[in-house]
Amino acid sequence: MNERRRTLEQHDVSDLIGLHVMIVNTAQEVTVDDGEVMVEVPDIEALSAAAAVARCLVPIRLRGNELKVIRRIAGWTALDLAAKMGEKTSSETISRWENEKQPMGGYAEKVFRLVICEELAASAPGVDYQAGAIAGLMVVDAWRVDEAFKMPPLVFERIKVKVDGRKIVNAWEYENPVKCAA
Repeated sequence: MNERRRTLEQHDVSDLIGLHVMIVNTAQEVTVDDGEVMVEVPDIEALSAAAAVARCLVPIRLRGNELKVIRRIAGWTALDLAAKMGEKTSSETISRWENEKQPMGGYAEKVFRLVICEELAASAPGVDYQAGAIAGLMVVDAWRVDEAFKMPPLVFERIKVKVDGRKIVNAWEYENPVKCAA
């Protein structure tokens, strides 16, 4: 079986990840002899982790569906997340946030972002994360200003990164275009 491969300049993987994510110069379009075309995306688990950490660093309020996707990327149930957020948070509260029946407060959102990033940062070495960035994050509710607001895509490229000063690994690189005070 012969196949032809072509690297795509950009490819939308939002449906695979659950967050608005675009990858550049990485996805492979594969065409086989019978004309069937497939797109291969390497290391989707690491891309999911990188997308979750990157989204937590963007100073735009998290929506309910994003909370649920990010929690699932971390591999947690609502009960697990509630336990990580502290004794004042119940799984029912998590459910209300995710279903947008109750807004998540600013402090709770920062705690959510922090526990997610602490859990997933090691799986996302191409995303520049420091806990202090979450503390200084000035989150805005873009939907309050414009109900039609669309979250811009998180854009990633596959690169080689040195981890722990010596080990070189493939990683999904993300550069946060919105800087925050830390």
